[in-house]
Amino acid sequence: MAPPARVASNGRPEQAGERQRIVAAMVELVAEQGYKATTVKQLLQRAGVKRADFRRLFSGKRACFLEAYEEMSERFASRVFTAFEAEKEWRAGLRVAAYAAARWVGEHPREVRYATIETMAAGAFAVERREATLRRFVELLDAGREQLDEPDSVSRAMAEGIVGGILGMLTKNLRQEVRARPEDFVPELMFLAIRPYLGHEAAREELSMPPPREAGLEPTTEGT
Repeated sequence: MAPPARVASNGRPEQAGERQRIVAAMVELVAEQGYKATTVKQLLQRAGVKRADFRRLFSGKRACFLEAYEEMSERFASRVFTAFEAEKEWRAGLRVAAYAAARWVGEHPREVRYATIETMAAGAFAVERREATLRRFVELLDAGREQLDEPDSVSRAMAEGIVGGILGMLTKNLRQEVRARPEDFVPELMFLAIRPYLGHEAAREELSMPPPREAGLEPTTEGT
């Protein structure tokens, strides 16, 4: 079964504006009330567009949901990977990327709920898209095997397990509406992420490592 088709626009500037409003309305409504409760009628009302305009741009509610997901996941990944690639060493790059990810999560709570919790409600295609996004971050973490004298001594499953654990923690915190700053979790996550590749002592150092300036956060004096 093929994924829902995307209906291309004719490139008119007004359609670009309509599409942007519809996508924004989708994110807002899904974050407020969930995917299943959100209807096309509500999208039209929130975006201020006609049904015919919606049909020219999207083949349906699910297609609109998926396109909104793709856009936000690409923005998130771009920030994280740009941060990572600015560093020469894997460990430093991973730390900067982790803080960049945490900063994005803190700045975009609706989008994070949309991309983590609501994809599960949107059906198999949404889950598949989310899994494809997660694989990119598994690759980032799995590159840590190159730090080992024997890279094959740790399998890719290690990175998959760590990324899955991070996603599980994030989802749990969202459901419980935890108010802690996302960046406060980074030292512990870095401890878990690098320990299989660099060892326990290096991992312990991460627990007192100040946030890097590249993350846009003020370095702390604690632990220095």
